[in-house]
Amino acid sequence: MFAAPPDPAVKANDWNRVEVLVDADIFRSNVNGRGSAVAVDGNTGSFGPVALYVGGSGEARFKDLAIRDIARRITPAEQTATRFRGQQFEDFYHGWSAAAGDFNHDGVLDVTIGNRFYLGPSFTESREVYAGQAYNPAKEYSPAMVNYAFDYTGDGWDDILVVESRTPVLYVNPKGESRRWTRNAVFTVPVTSESIVFKDINGDGKPDATYGAASSVQWVSVDPSNPTGQWKTYTVSQPGVPSSIHGIGAGDISGDGKMDIIAPHGWWEQPAAGATETPWTFHQGAFGRNGNAGGNIEVYDVNGDKLPDVVTALAAHGFGLAWYEQKRDAAGKISFVEHLIMNDFGSQNAGGVTFTELHALTVGDIDGDGIPDIITGKRHWAHLDSYTDADGQGPPVLYWYRTVRNPKAPGGAEFVPELINNRSGVGSMVQLADLNKDGALDIMTATSRGGHIFWNTARGKKTSQR
Repeated sequence: MFAAPPDPAVKANDWNRVEVLVDADIFRSNVNGRGSAVAVDGNTGSFGPVALYVGGSGEARFKDLAIRDIARRITPAEQTATRFRGQQFEDFYHGWSAAAGDFNHDGVLDVTIGNRFYLGPSFTESREVYAGQAYNPAKEYSPAMVNYAFDYTGDGWDDILVVESRTPVLYVNPKGESRRWTRNAVFTVPVTSESIVFKDINGDGKPDATYGAASSVQWVSVDPSNPTGQWKTYTVSQPGVPSSIHGIGAGDISGDGKMDIIAPHGWWEQPAAGATETPWTFHQGAFGRNGNAGGNIEVYDVNGDKLPDVVTALAAHGFGLAWYEQKRDAAGKISFVEHLIMNDFGSQNAGGVTFTELHALTVGDIDGDGIPDIITGKRHWAHLDSYTDADGQGPPVLYWYRTVRNPKAPGGAEFVPELINNRSGVGSMVQLADLNKDGALDIMTATSRGGHIFWNTARGKKTSQR
């Protein structure tokens, strides 16, 4: 069902992609998509030239060479785009995801990160959901990988679903009582994907959770008659999905009005009989790079041809962003054509923008033109203060890519990147909500640098430099 992982061996008589990072006694190499960081024998204080060495006989050629001095670390002066007003409402690292919900039942949206929620509209007061603490982003991982808010119990008060390391649990809203919330273990298996998609899979009007677990792709649905009991799990794939996938998505690929599910290796078509029929039909595909993608895979009609396309990062901990144009042959068979938006530092990228670790991505209409746009950024110190990641010390940027339908562009569309902020980045998920009900989508992020809201400007209103 799935393509073999990339072969790290050098291919003779062909181009090979090589990434090398050297710092003191650390040597991190990546050949054709696979590699790791290792300690190098020798004196840590030694230094010398960087050279390309070719062993054996024959000829070697090099092209597209890019070099970056990682000893030079820059903390840029903070910038926030004129379209947005930035608000850092949490200074410390509590989790990798921020979500909106009305937790005190006053009609105003609040925001939650990790073990806390912050009361709108000022977001200066916070309360504890469960016992917790701030974490050291250089040495510790927050267990709160994902937060999501919804009234799962149906009592009119929004509850919070929190992924504790790998297993989501439901914290039930105490309806205004000044106490910690009751914890309910509603998932039966640990989630192995690092993102969860919350969309209505079965058409009942409630957001279901879609994820990778137990070497398969699954979705769960809350039982309205017993919302704090174990939720019903449906396995849509055959066994064999990589156990720790980056990249999961849901959207109507086939155009039949039903949600399909997407992973880096392809997509599963929802049966005509409905979402609870399993397994679903699998269609081979390749969204991302080397069987990997970013956190979320999104679906929308990018070029306006009435066919749903796919958007994703190419690697959650590497380089790349792309959209995949849907094509159909005379028989109606679906295929996809990749259009790169951003590659590595040696490439000509949209707007001249290049950054790594697009671990979180979502889509929404930022400028109010009726066409969804891409919101993504860099997950800074994704694997702590280490040498694991490509350009791990790069600025924690947050961007939106404006979708421009242009018949002269490849595939009929192009993307224009606009910086939102260069000191926030993204976590495992980036979420949108109209927090102040002015008709414009606001952006919430939770990262190793705290919690941020970027207040969007409603269409037609003037903006000023901030």
